[in-house]
Amino acid sequence: MIPPTGFIKALHFFGYQHTESGSSIMIIDMPGPYSEISKGITKENLLSKGIKVSSIENYVINQLPAIFVTGTQNADGNIYAKYILMFGTEGETFIINGVFPEKLIKIGEEIKASMLTTYYDEGKVTDPFEALDYSIDVSKTKLKFGKSAANSLIFTVDGKLPPLVDDKTCLIVTKSFSTITPVDKKTFSINRLKQNPMNIKNIEYVNEVSIDGISGYEIFASAKNKKTDETENIYQVILFSDNLYYILTGVTNDETEKSIEEIKRGIRTFKRK
Repeated sequence: MIPPTGFIKALHFFGYQHTESGSSIMIIDMPGPYSEISKGITKENLLSKGIKVSSIENYVINQLPAIFVTGTQNADGNIYAKYILMFGTEGETFIINGVFPEKLIKIGEEIKASMLTTYYDEGKVTDPFEALDYSIDVSKTKLKFGKSAANSLIFTVDGKLPPLVDDKTCLIVTKSFSTITPVDKKTFSINRLKQNPMNIKNIEYVNEVSIDGISGYEIFASAKNKKTDETENIYQVILFSDNLYYILTGVTNDETEKSIEEIKRGIRTFKRK
């Protein structure tokens, strides 16, 4: 992609930003087939997320099917125009979000033109860790790198998504996209835990924690998988830094302490670059 004039590499997400105008282009790489994920791009679904869609057009990006969405969204009392370009393969799906103040028509035109310069090179090998401002070392655990998506890293036992082995232990590390300064960080951490796609049965403990000089909270809880009804243990750490936060979530279907200890061992290696 060729970024618009005046846009620089974003500081807190993978993409580009124009600080003076409050405009941005965010690039997200999601595991999963485009044929399935693209089904969620409807006016009704996007409206439920606060996006009022004016048009959905079919495009072709490097011989791949694509969708281009034009709409608006209200954020903090301001109206922003929004472009969404989605395309992909049966292995992964790319979502490019262009956002700018609705009145800045010229910048909007430049953002759209930039998004449509996107080129997909299936054979290109990229470093999934290069664009991140943090690192984590799981070499002394049973986990293997599985996938990077936006500001996230996903690790599983066999490096596959979803795992193809009986041991479903996984670790997901994510940096928040937007700035946030919660007054009650403990309550924020608990509420964030409850947003995970599982039924939380019992929170065993909530403790203050510090990793790489960043303070936050660790939570250990038991849960039920909504799809399989299998018992799972979840260990979550949220670290609050510079009005942003990092969330590290480990989940395992191993009811012993061994897998949770390995998850903790990996999480403790977290470092900002």
